[in-house]
Amino acid sequence: MKDISFLIVDDSPTLRTLVCKTIKAIFGSEDIHQAGNGQEALKLLRDIRIDLIISDWNMPVMDGEEFLYEVRQDPNLKNIPFIMMTTNADRDFLITAIQLGVTQYIVKPFTPDELERKARLSMNASHKRRAARYALPAHVASVHIDGQSMSGEIFDLSRTGARMRLENHAALGLYKTCEVDLKLLDPDGLEAGATVITSLMGMIVRLTAEDTLHPTSRQCQMGLYFNPGLMPRQLELKLNRLIKWLAESRPDVIGGD
Repeated sequence: MKDISFLIVDDSPTLRTLVCKTIKAIFGSEDIHQAGNGQEALKLLRDIRIDLIISDWNMPVMDGEEFLYEVRQDPNLKNIPFIMMTTNADRDFLITAIQLGVTQYIVKPFTPDELERKARLSMNASHKRRAARYALPAHVASVHIDGQSMSGEIFDLSRTGARMRLENHAALGLYKTCEVDLKLLDPDGLEAGATVITSLMGMIVRLTAEDTLHPTSRQCQMGLYFNPGLMPRQLELKLNRLIKWLAESRPDVIGGD
């Protein structure tokens, strides 16, 4: 990660200096930029290329939440990994931050090892989002979690994850493991409605409201992560076959959010 460019955002010059020294010592990067609040950071982001943002949450002028919102709303910036630094370790607060678009979070005070791990996880997640993901033909999916079953639709798929749309349910929760059955309408000449993938285990890594303008709406979008190392070989072969079929018959690749 020597060639990675970093942006450190915090109203404390002392903390910014410590983080910069730590990053330089761990990754050997010389391309490290600083800002005292979100407003200063946005100006920098629009002038120079940044690969990873590490930002405090509580800052004057423009705090971390508003800064994150501006980053995620900008088409040119929205895919930059964003690590939140915070003194608030409350679970509900951290879940809300993740739902707002934080890639990783780190609770102050933290060690250099913790910072290194979060930075590497953030960059790995960014690379996965840039992996090819394919639009699906007409399809449905069943999700099974904590003894509950619910139906939805998967609207893109890759070897390491998927995104789906379904009605929010009390059983859904970040970092929970669920089982997914995926069905396609007549894929590759199979009988209509045939189940192509069953018992696909995934971890829920993102939950967001489908329409934030209508608070009564129960529709949500869910991001799933599939761990290839834990996937049974036969299931992996089925998933790869499906991905190959999609690549051949649906050449339009969907870019990651």
